Amino acid sequence: MKKTIKLFLLCTFLFTGVYAQNDAVNNFVNEGIKLHDKGDYEGAVELYKNALIINPNSPIANYEIASSYLALKNYQNAIAYSNKVIAANSDYIDQAYIIKGTALDLSGKPKEAIKVYKEGIKKHSTNHLLYYNLALTTSKLEEYGEAADALMKGLQINPAHASSHLLLGNIMARQQHRVKSILALYNFLLLEPKSKRATPAYNLLDEQIKKGVKKENEKSVIITLPGKNDDDEFYTAELMLGLLEASKNNEANKNKTAMELFTENSNSFFSILGEMKKNNHGFWWDFYVDYFYDLSQNKHTEAFCHYISQLIKPDVYNAWFADNLPKLESFSEWYTKFDRRGKK
Repeated sequence: MKKTIKLFLLCTFLFTGVYAQNDAVNNFVNEGIKLHDKGDYEGAVELYKNALIINPNSPIANYEIASSYLALKNYQNAIAYSNKVIAANSDYIDQAYIIKGTALDLSGKPKEAIKVYKEGIKKHSTNHLLYYNLALTTSKLEEYGEAADALMKGLQINPAHASSHLLLGNIMARQQHRVKSILALYNFLLLEPKSKRATPAYNLLDEQIKKGVKKENEKSVIITLPGKNDDDEFYTAELMLGLLEASKNNEANKNKTAMELFTENSNSFFSILGEMKKNNHGFWWDFYVDYFYDLSQNKHTEAFCHYISQLIKPDVYNAWFADNLPKLESFSEWYTKFDRRGKK
């Protein structure tokens, strides 16, 4: 009986000590995160070091100190502490791969960073940020095919990741894939209509829409047709884009506002793509075309076009919003219910 009591007391003491230790580690980490979020990375590092004195193997403490060292541009330590998280094979391992890869990339070792991201993806294939960071690094090396493939996989995991849409839109523009660029940029602006990145994204979208169409005078418009590639599945749609843009100069459209024309042409563009999809499949058709075709068929193009233009044309948006709140609410409801996960 006495042995049982002694064993019970010993276990109680040990568990109490472990909980107290964990509480102390968590307190240092939580306070460190607060300092990190305020931009005091050095102060955060000191608190994380205190946590690691108590428990050198703490996954969260090692991860957070790696994050702060990355912010301090101390890439060597960011990699070292990330390696501890990865070696422990416990919590935060996928984030540790991201920090390690980023540190390698920023320290001028993109090839090594790519290997790290791919290793992380093998172990954590559902983390969309691993795919995004892989795409970011490969795109810098102008390996656009691999970058686009990573972005498409990441977007199927998290369709609401704005940066992936933006990077994909830019990559497609660089490769002269006009329709694909427009689709990705439309989607980015839906997610970030008022951010600092919205203005250059909107300008690129406008540039892509108007590409190949030049107004020579009041009665003449020149349309430069794109060269056709054997694998260009959107060639017909690109031709239609040129015709839609040129139609702005028609007599029937001369009294319409720029927003009215943008809305009408966007709606026609989505509808044309939707009709073309009957004979086409793949990521772009199933992920983007399905989405925007459904949007147009549910009569949300007007709300969509105003919403993504609010930073560029605030007066137009505010005037429209004042009289069309139900349309925006209906669009919001559609957006919430549409399921894009798993689209290929």
